[in-house]
Formats: sequence, structure tokens, C-alpha cells
Amino acid sequence: MIDKSSPVPYYYQLRQILEGTIRSGSVESDGQLPSEAALCEGYGVSRTVVRQALSDLEREGLIVRLKGKGSFVAQPKTPEYLVQSLTSLYEDVHARGQKLETRVLRLEREPVSPVIADLLELDESESIVLLERLRIVDGEPWEVTTAHLPYSLCAPILELDMTERSLYETLERDLGLRLHRGTRSVEAGRANKAIARHLGIPAGAAVLILKGTTFLEDGRPVEHFVGIHRGDRSRFEVELFRPFVGEELAGSSGGSAGELASLS
Repeated sequence: MIDKSSPVPYYYQLRQILEGTIRSGSVESDGQLPSEAALCEGYGVSRTVVRQALSDLEREGLIVRLKGKGSFVAQPKTPEYLVQSLTSLYEDVHARGQKLETRVLRLEREPVSPVIADLLELDESESIVLLERLRIVDGEPWEVTTAHLPYSLCAPILELDMTERSLYETLERDLGLRLHRGTRSVEAGRANKAIARHLGIPAGAAVLILKGTTFLEDGRPVEHFVGIHRGDRSRFEVELFRPFVGEELAGSSGGSAGELASLS
């Protein structure tokens, strides 16, 4: 109960109580919390106190508040490490012991656009292999990813079944290409109708957009990809180290792309 003799603010006490209830599993994911009126009556506090506590829990990602419906326990987010190492989603998911399914949405040769030509250092007269896939983790739609690959290097992929393959393993094992370094950036976005349909979320829902370019040992770019992840299921985690005194900060003098995982 709320200790009204304590100097700790009422809203903070209520937030702690509700957070403990959520973390203990007393209310399952997607389960509904008591209404604001019920919380006011049950804890003997004002609606302002209740709303402040719920706002804090929502900001921490523990609950989702739906107008006209109430507050619900948020689905837990799965940590992903694609921004700090040159791994694929296939490798990341299998390392966590989860099951990954893939549906190939597009696999075709097409002319390169000016933007992709610049990223892959191609002449605009060249072609690319475009591979678009829906990735499903433990039966739940997770990500739509589009990879752009130089046709001159990756044409054999057009003849392969990419539903059961890791793209990075295919590039290295089947095509003999040695991946060396890459860049990553993450930004927030909203799902358009096509992405929402694939991911099973409402149009306009929050998504995390992961972009990256992968380079070979000789410095040539071999892939540029855009991965659109569900914002309610994924979070990207990185491990950081403080440089020693006198050591240059990464990026301060144009550090290599492989040394940087940029979050924009």
C-alpha cells in the first residue's frame, strides 16, 4: 500500500508497486492493468498520481496505454546485437536458440538506382541482385529486409533457394567472398501499408530501421541492406568501451566504417 507518512512521492510509490507486479509476472504480457478509477480507489490516491505513475511505466516500455481501452503490460522486447558485430539475423536468432523462418518476397535482377550505385560503388549501367525477405522468429513476423548485391559478384544467388539460407554464409561458403567489415545505422520510423501487412502490425506503427553496408577484404562493398524491425519486439544493444586517456575517440578523425556502429 501507499505509505502516506513517507517523504517518497505517492506517484513514485505507486509506480514501484505496479512495476513489481508486472516484473513478478502476476499480470501476463498483453494483460490489462486495473483502470485509473480502480487504482485511485484501491490505493487512496488522486487521478493525477495514478496518471503520473502510468506515464512513467509507459516511458520505460513496461506498459502500453490505449486511448479508451486502458493500460496493458507490454510484450517483452528481444535484444539484438546486429549493430555491434558483423552477423546476420540468421546467426543472431540461432545463437539465442530461437527458430527462424524466411519467406522470400522478391529475388530478382534489376537495374541499380543512383543511390544504391553510389553505396555499392557501381556504375549506373550495372545491375544488382535484389533479395527481399520476411523473417519470422518463433512463429511471429519480425523483420522485412531488403538486400542489394552487385550482380557481377552475386549472380549465382538468383538460382538458390534463400528460404533456409543465411545470406552471409552463402556469400562466404558458396560464392567464396570473404566479408571483412561493415557499417550500421538505426533510426525510428513508421510502417507503411505494405510493411504493416507483412509484419502484422497497424499501418503507422513504430518500427526500427536498420541500414548497413558490408565490405569485402579488398574494400569492395558487397551488400547494402535495409531491415525494418517491429518496434514493439526488438531493441538493439551495443557494448561500449571508454578510450584510454590520450586515445583518439572513435570517429573523431574519420575512424574506419568497421569501427563504428552509428545510431542516428
